[in-house]
Amino acid sequence: MFYLNKLFKNLKSFKNKTALISDNDKKLTYTNLIKNIENFLVNLENKKKLVFLIGQNNFETVIGYLSFIKKGYAVVFLDYKINDFFFKKLLLIYKPDYIFSEKNKINISNLYFTKIEYESYILYERKLKQLTAINKDLMLMMSTSGSTGSPKFVKQSYKNLETNTKSIIKYLKIKKTDITITSLPISYVYGLSIVNTHLMMGSTIIMTNKSMFENTFWNLIDKYKVSNFGAVPFQYNIIEKIFKRKVPSSIKYTTQAGGKMNQVLIQKIIDIYKKNKIQFIQMYGAAEATSRMSYLKWSEAHRKIGSIGKPIPNGKFYLIGNNKKKINKTYQKGELIFKGENVCMGYSQNLNDLSLPDVNKGVLKTGDIAYKDNEGFYYISGRKNRYTKVYGARINLSELEDLLFKKGVDVIMKDAGENKIYSYFKNAKEFKKGIKYICKLTSINPGVFVGRVISKKNLTSNYKYKI
Repeated sequence: MFYLNKLFKNLKSFKNKTALISDNDKKLTYTNLIKNIENFLVNLENKKKLVFLIGQNNFETVIGYLSFIKKGYAVVFLDYKINDFFFKKLLLIYKPDYIFSEKNKINISNLYFTKIEYESYILYERKLKQLTAINKDLMLMMSTSGSTGSPKFVKQSYKNLETNTKSIIKYLKIKKTDITITSLPISYVYGLSIVNTHLMMGSTIIMTNKSMFENTFWNLIDKYKVSNFGAVPFQYNIIEKIFKRKVPSSIKYTTQAGGKMNQVLIQKIIDIYKKNKIQFIQMYGAAEATSRMSYLKWSEAHRKIGSIGKPIPNGKFYLIGNNKKKINKTYQKGELIFKGENVCMGYSQNLNDLSLPDVNKGVLKTGDIAYKDNEGFYYISGRKNRYTKVYGARINLSELEDLLFKKGVDVIMKDAGENKIYSYFKNAKEFKKGIKYICKLTSINPGVFVGRVISKKNLTSNYKYKI
């Protein structure tokens, strides 16, 4: 529980420094943040409980989240866009003691009663009490599937959060004077890590649900002189177009995680950032690692395009070959393994899994195929088990995607069965050019590829493509 003690000690010490600002100009100092948490805590039981938190980028979610973890509850973060069918499915599986949600968002009066009304949110308590065994170290349960309602969650401990928060603060050099903005949902591990790290250091966070597609988002950056924000590859397509016209003068750096970014776009971002003296920090992570495993320093961004960099402070990478032995040679591919105290406890698929001990013991098999260069920088080349057979030939779908990523084309390949591969591009023109290029390099028959178009409607709430 050291993490919580340190966090709340820090929050109190920042006093009248502004902690949160809403997009309608409401401000909350750290002193008022603590007062709100203390008032909320009065109504909560001391025994460890399970809470569903349907989160948004607003004051209520942050105060609810901090109150629940302060009380020692296990918090399940749910995407605000989760539909009613999936939500009720999760209720049946996990039977949470409490649900914290926006008013009129859910209809559960048959199972829960209103315990607290707090601003625009309500804390619901389960009518039928039950004894649920929950591991004392379990702090958070984060989804890896966005708003699909999968019952599979990543279980993160207090130690996981403490270790990863410290590492991120160290390599990003987050300071009290920093001002960030919620460019990602708080229910997403990347979005939550930004909130956690900046609160720990007494920074100011602009809380908004506006997206980068909206002028309001960029107006907030200008108005409050935001110094940094995080984004996933899809968002960098928007950033590149906007920054070509005008770069917000207050931005010092931006971070990137949440998937592989094509190398042409990376180069465009680097070129723009160099001209404007902004740093571009690329990172690699997963919910299973409580968000971060590696980062690439800005000083190496141009020289090591396509690299995920080196492990975060107190983390370690190594590679395992098909023979299950460690790979010591450079440029030899194997499964990437991460070792660190930020590796999650394991997965939960039902109520019984909440009491289970840490099964990972600090070691995470990422499922990514990677190699290391002669300077110790790591590169992801594909995913384990992403193979298909076409007319008897074994084809690595990740490698096909990577060929086009290096050419600046975003694509998703998927096994379609019967010697066919679905190929998802942004438009038909990209499909024709992309497949022609792949077939030239690999001698695969063009007839194998079935074209599909992806658009904004294929995006999850985390701005990842969902096929």
